Amino acid sequence: MTLGQTYTDKETFFVDSCESIKIEVLHYPPANINLNYPPILFIHGAVIAAWAWDNFCRWFSNKEHDCYAMSFRGHGQSTKTPKKDKWWSLNEITNDVSAVTNVIIARTGYKPILVGHSLGGGVVQNYLKDNQHKVAGGVLFASFSPYSYKIGTFKFLLKLYANTPFLTILKVIFTLEPYAALGTPKLMKRATFSRAFPDSMAIELQPKLEKASFVKGIFELLKPFVDPTIIKCPIIVIGAEEDKPFGLKIIKETADAYGVGFDIIGGASHSIMLDLTWEDAANVIFKRIQEKVVKK
Repeated sequence: MTLGQTYTDKETFFVDSCESIKIEVLHYPPANINLNYPPILFIHGAVIAAWAWDNFCRWFSNKEHDCYAMSFRGHGQSTKTPKKDKWWSLNEITNDVSAVTNVIIARTGYKPILVGHSLGGGVVQNYLKDNQHKVAGGVLFASFSPYSYKIGTFKFLLKLYANTPFLTILKVIFTLEPYAALGTPKLMKRATFSRAFPDSMAIELQPKLEKASFVKGIFELLKPFVDPTIIKCPIIVIGAEEDKPFGLKIIKETADAYGVGFDIIGGASHSIMLDLTWEDAANVIFKRIQEKVVKK
């Protein structure tokens, strides 16, 4: 690759992880290579996959970042194991991130920035506690706090499903399927999108959601899983104005834990990268990466 070379096509490749798992990775080469800009790995949360980052990957590749988005095991085109997919541990999921990160470093020669959304933000923190030397920085995007366990599991679930009908909550509990809370366009919009998000877009998007997602790893994020004081690489914290389960208190708590400031994206709810003001969020992340990683 040479400086100034132009790319237009997305590619899909697969990375071998542990347990004979193959991880789907979408690669968006930069429109023009800037050797000062680190590659970015986007890491999704529950019930979605790598496809959810398409807007962000195209936007950041046009800003000269080499962009990658991965799908966790059991998600997207990654290996599915129906008898195990609910029960993968946090460390097993983190192994997928480690495998993909190693491949990105080998392909590019540069340490990537990891951007983790929601559950993915918790996984990023779990990865950084032993591997921060392999990354240029981390972005915690509407993410689990390292202190989520202080809320208590029951209170956290009540907060998480505050906008969900009671019978639907019971279905989630008895089936251990997070998808049940998002099983219709109306439920999905109420739980994770802004009030202004069009019903027509919710109807188009909802069928793309994953019907199965691991629950063991989620509950492990509701126990002490990382000591934020040992993580010294650049950390960027972003929240959303209308996010109920990961609202201002959680975002501030996360930022305080890492001794950094935070940004709140107006007009967005939990699924920021798919909501109407996703480009505002992309601009904020780009600005913070420039400040904390590229120009530091």
